[in-house]
Amino acid sequence: MNVPHVTDVATEFSCRPARPDDQEDIVSVYRQSFDRDPVFQWLFPDAASRPSLLESYFTIMVGHTFAQGGAVLRTEDFGAVSMYFPPDAVDQPQNVKDRLLDALRAGLGADSDRTVHLMTMLGASHPTGLPPHYYGTFVAARPHHQGGGLGTRLKKCLFALADEDRAGAYAEASSPRNLALYERLGQRRLGPALTLPDGPPIFPIWRPPTTASRPAGAGAADGGS
Repeated sequence: MNVPHVTDVATEFSCRPARPDDQEDIVSVYRQSFDRDPVFQWLFPDAASRPSLLESYFTIMVGHTFAQGGAVLRTEDFGAVSMYFPPDAVDQPQNVKDRLLDALRAGLGADSDRTVHLMTMLGASHPTGLPPHYYGTFVAARPHHQGGGLGTRLKKCLFALADEDRAGAYAEASSPRNLALYERLGQRRLGPALTLPDGPPIFPIWRPPTTASRPAGAGAADGGS
């Protein structure tokens, strides 16, 4: 996947690739957006410490994404962002996964247990045998932009990248609301929901490779993974 390919598709969908030195802005979007997400409320149940833990978590995840061949899409004003891995970066060796878990333990300290459980579960449950695909890990919009279609725009941009490569698109929806929104965009549930101990369900979703023309316009899916 080369830069002109990403830039051309992003321009068409009024979004653009972020750079590693945009990390502060990217993390800011996630910190604001996921404060009320059910999965992150389970991960970090103390509301007072959640913002700082979200910042630590997403600082680690953004750094990991760029370091391991992933990328981030953004809207022009950083109203919304979306992390993803292209097909050649989806499968990561075990030592890379272990380093990520070690970084989470170091960065989150006593609050890392649930996060390590979640990341281990997501890695173990990622379906094998899928055709080449993009893995969209987190899409989010700042609270005052939620409902305005920016998240939908980034999802469609990612789908367009997948279509260019004749690849599928896999993700996990962190709430029934997001699941319904993503189903309207063409992704469908893939297998049973993932369950967290005394926590909310997570829904694996899949969009198969397609050569259909790209959808036009934007809907209203914002605010969660």
